[in-house]
Amino acid sequence: MTAQPPSNAVTHHYQQGDLHQRIDDALDRLYPGRSSLTADELHGVDEFHIGGHAATRQITEHLRLRPGMRVLDVGSGLGGPARHLVQQADVDVTGVDLTAEYVAVARRLTDRVGLAGRTRFVHGDVTELAFPTGNFDRAWMLHVGMNVADKSRLFNGIGRVLTVDGLFIVYDVMLLGDPSLLSYPLPWASEPSHSFIARPEQYRASLSDAGFEIVAEHDRRSQGIRSLRGLRTADAHHEGSAPQGPRASDARPASVNVAMGADASAKIANVLRHMEDGLLAPTELVCRLR
Repeated sequence: MTAQPPSNAVTHHYQQGDLHQRIDDALDRLYPGRSSLTADELHGVDEFHIGGHAATRQITEHLRLRPGMRVLDVGSGLGGPARHLVQQADVDVTGVDLTAEYVAVARRLTDRVGLAGRTRFVHGDVTELAFPTGNFDRAWMLHVGMNVADKSRLFNGIGRVLTVDGLFIVYDVMLLGDPSLLSYPLPWASEPSHSFIARPEQYRASLSDAGFEIVAEHDRRSQGIRSLRGLRTADAHHEGSAPQGPRASDARPASVNVAMGADASAKIANVLRHMEDGLLAPTELVCRLR
């Protein structure tokens, strides 16, 4: 079994230290003088899986939600997908994330858009879920498995906290070719030793062993390529108009780059090239607990 990376290695990749201030500054540039915002106005900065909010909306439809359901967001990041579920489906969402800074920012943003009553964000390891058995009706994880070595442990834990017949959606970047060809940094890892990207067949096997039946599978590579090309085009436009200097990127409108850090452009360029070459593909697996 591949060793799990130390949790501090994963959090070091994601944490920035001043992320809440950078996001506040970016939002203030976009919406000057606004003390309150809507969840829709955060989508440029709080959803940084491939496909962004369009992918979130599409995947939400596959959860088959009903008002009042309890949903687990595994690796909840800055909370954008969780807030979308609450707003659009009238459900209660609990998010878990390993990066304390992300949890703190998710709480701040949720307060800012007035959705704190239906969401909560917990700092914790997604392979050690501290919830009662059968606590959730639905679960999803968006671009999380690439940081988890022991996917069997991850999926078994999620299966334990789901109700019988509960739905679980995985939306991860998956490997289609030779991993030695990957260039770093990538959005989920700055070096190969912290990347645990796996092939679709490995996901299927681990999910099956954990008691899940895969009821649908969607290759989102074409959509992802279009989305990332759009990000790069927008980034190039802002670079052309922004002031020069070490903090020039701060003058750009709120975008995924704020959350991804100073090397966001390199991360996006690498993952886009590998998707175009057929080495990687964002893939959605819709699973039902047997």
